[in-house]
This record gives sequence, structure tokens and C-alpha cells, in this order.
Amino acid sequence: MTNSFAGRTILITGAGRNIGAHLVSHFVTQGAFVIAATKSTAVQVGENVAQIDVDLSEVGAGVRLMSDALALRPSIDYVINNAARQDVALLSHEEPERIADLFQVNVGTIAEILATIARGGTGVQSVLNITSIEALRPRPGHAIYGATKAALDALTRSAAVELAPNCRVNGLRLGLIESPGIAEAWPEGVGSWGAHAPLKRMGQQRDISEAIEYLLPATWATGSILDLDGGIGAVAPW
Repeated sequence: MTNSFAGRTILITGAGRNIGAHLVSHFVTQGAFVIAATKSTAVQVGENVAQIDVDLSEVGAGVRLMSDALALRPSIDYVINNAARQDVALLSHEEPERIADLFQVNVGTIAEILATIARGGTGVQSVLNITSIEALRPRPGHAIYGATKAALDALTRSAAVELAPNCRVNGLRLGLIESPGIAEAWPEGVGSWGAHAPLKRMGQQRDISEAIEYLLPATWATGSILDLDGGIGAVAPW
């Protein structure tokens, strides 16, 4: 299979930690030039990595990010919208400011990026939005997060229609992904996942990068959202 990423430029948001940091490293090894967007975590920059510091909770941050990225490279091939806030709170404890911040980071900034691409001149051929199974299968305390991801699913499909045929827009709907300390911090969630997921494990970072390797360059896929959840979405909820 031909390497679709050698010589390509990829913009990745939320690039400083966990999934984002893995994706930066992964695609650099694939020969891509990566623009790593992060709020506060330093990225190891080098010949094939450039960092942009950005606070995606600010209105207009998506537009500024695209402008800064295009100042680094005249054309961007792919965008991976990975950044997200996942605050946990019951609705009775939610505050207006936090609700607004979650929607801005998880939906608003991505809409700004897509709007910039729609206006032309970016060179973007494909966008991959990282969404969540909580858009479809919510848990208590995750209402606002789930609502933002449901909105992102809708935005992904709508943008796919508007940006075609010049740019494809797809989604990757993730289940529970293993990260350092998650079993200790959320034992009830991890235990429940292991008891119900048919594949009996959390997702690994390599599972995500393998799926993205397919979706980003897939030339006949747009408006598609792939469930990557260890089979949990196939389990009856009763």
C-alpha cells in the first residue's frame, strides 16, 4: 500500500497529550509535516513538526489557527480535529460558562475551521473529526459533553455535503480509550466497559491511528462516521 502521508501537511488539534501526541509522532514517522496545535503543553518540534499555541475556548480561535497554520505552510492537506473538553458534572451542577466553553471547544472552533476551508484557499482535501460514542450512548454526568459530540456528528455530515467535492469530511466515533491512570481515576467506568464491550478491552492509541490512516485519504468516503468502540455499540442496552 502506498504511503499516503509522505510529503503531506497535517494540522492536528489537541496535539500536546495522549491521543494528539501519539498522532503527531505517528504521522511524522509516516513522512508528514505536522502542525501541532496545543493550548499549553509543549510539543517536541523539529524538522517535520511545528507548534502553534492556541486556546480553542476563545471565539474565533479556529479562524486564527487556520491563518497561523497557512503562514507556516502555503497549503494544508489534512486536518484532524482531536481537541476536546470532557468535563464531568451532573446537570444540576452545570454552570453557563462551562457549558459555553465545552460547546466552543468541541463544536464552535471546528465549525470555524470548516467555514475557513469552505471559503477556499487552504488546500485541505480531507478533515477528520474525533467524536464519541457518548453522542449516542450518554452516561450520567456527561450530558453536555455528549451533546457537543452529537452536534459534531451533525456538523460532520452537513459540512461533508457543503465542502464536496473539493474536501471530504468524516468522523471517528471513539469508545473508551486507555490512558495513564484511567483505571484508578474512573474504576466504575472502566469496570463497566470491560464487562460489556464484546472485545473486552479499551481502545489503544494504535487503534485510532490505524483507523485515521484509512479515513483521511479515503477518496470515496465523506459524511461517514466510523464507530471505533470495541463493539459496544452493537450491545443491546437492556
